[in-house]
Amino acid sequence: MSLKKDLTIIFVSFYSKNLIEKPISQINNDIPIIVVENSLDVSLKKKLESKYPNVTVIIPDENTGNGGGANIGLRLVKTKYAFYLDVDVILETSTIDNLYKCAQNYNDFSILAPRIEGVNYKNEYYVKKNVSPNVHSMNFVTGCALFFNMSALDVIGKFDEKIFLYYEENDLYLRSLKKDFKIYLVENSLIKHIGNASTDLIDKRDIEISRNWHFMWSTFYFHLKHYGLIVAYYKTFFKLLSASFKYFVYSILGKSTLRKIYFARISGILNAMMGKKSWFRTKIDKGID
Repeated sequence: MSLKKDLTIIFVSFYSKNLIEKPISQINNDIPIIVVENSLDVSLKKKLESKYPNVTVIIPDENTGNGGGANIGLRLVKTKYAFYLDVDVILETSTIDNLYKCAQNYNDFSILAPRIEGVNYKNEYYVKKNVSPNVHSMNFVTGCALFFNMSALDVIGKFDEKIFLYYEENDLYLRSLKKDFKIYLVENSLIKHIGNASTDLIDKRDIEISRNWHFMWSTFYFHLKHYGLIVAYYKTFFKLLSASFKYFVYSILGKSTLRKIYFARISGILNAMMGKKSWFRTKIDKGID
């Protein structure tokens, strides 16, 4: 068994042309890399594929969201493992090697996650600490770096593509645990995650509006899917009241951007409550800069 034969790296890019080369350059050039380019930038495909022989860039017909984009990459994987990475991560030289070594020791995992510098997990996220030295069994890990056992995903299924943004990892984790696959945090595999830096766009107002809509929609959808209608309403009803009050206040104050953000939150919740799909897209979401 060898790393270059067993592993494929996946990135989902969204207006990330000035960011994505840094993590690509940190990866050994004999490991295949799939980039799903959700901002539909054909010039980025040409640039990356000409510069990096191990990189394949996929341009979908439309922006599929983060989980949907990851699924496009996962469906193309022919290796035993796949490692999804956000574009704003910084790897150490041993990050991938230590995950791969851990994978050799466990047959029951669906996901391995490296330790993220500066992130301390709450006790409630641990299923069992120190399953072995440097390895903990988890029910939640941060989704910026996920090392997948592809045979487990064949059983669990991939990301739920009804979710455009937010809760796609939570949904996958829960389905994984219900199928008795383990999620392990690997302490001696370390990354840095810059956070909120996965796009080149300077004016992020449209992205913020979109994020708020989808966060509210996905909150209701996730809890309805896994816990039922009462829990879904409990998790979102007071958020709806709060968003409605703030929309009213910011409308009076003439704060246009904040008014739009809280209107998006109201709309996201109400659309989910009415059973409508996650349809909201801004021009930015559609790949129109």
